[in-house]
Amino acid sequence: MTPRFLNLELHCHTVFSKDGLMTFESLSRTAQTLGLDALAITDHDTIEGAKDFGERAQAKGLPLQIIVGEEKTLSDGSHLIGLFLQKHIESGEIKAAIAEIEAQGGICLVPHPFRKSDGLLRTDLERLHLFQGRTAGFELFSAKCSYAENRRAGELLATSLSPFGGSDAHYESDLGESLNVITWEGNLKTSLQRMLQRKAPFRILGKAQLEGASERAYAPLYYRFKKFMKVPRPFLPLAKQCYRWYRNHKHGVGRKPLVEVYAHP
Repeated sequence: MTPRFLNLELHCHTVFSKDGLMTFESLSRTAQTLGLDALAITDHDTIEGAKDFGERAQAKGLPLQIIVGEEKTLSDGSHLIGLFLQKHIESGEIKAAIAEIEAQGGICLVPHPFRKSDGLLRTDLERLHLFQGRTAGFELFSAKCSYAENRRAGELLATSLSPFGGSDAHYESDLGESLNVITWEGNLKTSLQRMLQRKAPFRILGKAQLEGASERAYAPLYYRFKKFMKVPRPFLPLAKQCYRWYRNHKHGVGRKPLVEVYAHP
């Protein structure tokens, strides 16, 4: 019997993140256009968006499955993702944060491991031993990271961590820039665990990156001149929505041409 495969997004943000702009309606509509079966909402330092969106999707009878996740900012500024959470991750220390995630029956993911600003392994590879013997993953391909950062992440394929891909989407146009095609194993959590244990076939797809490509940047011109010319606070919501419209129009919302980044077996 031919196994059923799921199209899965494992790293995206909503309006519940301070830098996210996707509403429930726009996220669910874009996910349907992309043919996503499931996605993990990993807002910064909160699970409220994931819980809210999951409840609304279920109430509307949408086929889209939503994983409750969180991208936790640790005390040193690095990021750690927890999936299948019941409550917010309280600790800012890595060992305690991992323990909290596992106590909830959750799964740990290491996003953009070598990103200069917040990669968990950017300065300390010794942290790898904390995941030894655990079902955990690292972001082999981040659609937001630079070519060099993604290339370095490939070095982790030789470790016990298993790879995954993430769009790190903050806008609708970002969603679908990376995709995990995983084998259905009876339920979503088991399917993801089997992927991260490398016990079932899966593929990671991502947008093509040219050598030397830089990190995805949002409103670079604004941030260049921000210290000289700030948008007045009352106009910030409107400015953000205008930029959202501009970015979605410029880059397009919907299916993207993807290439295979990794396949197992």
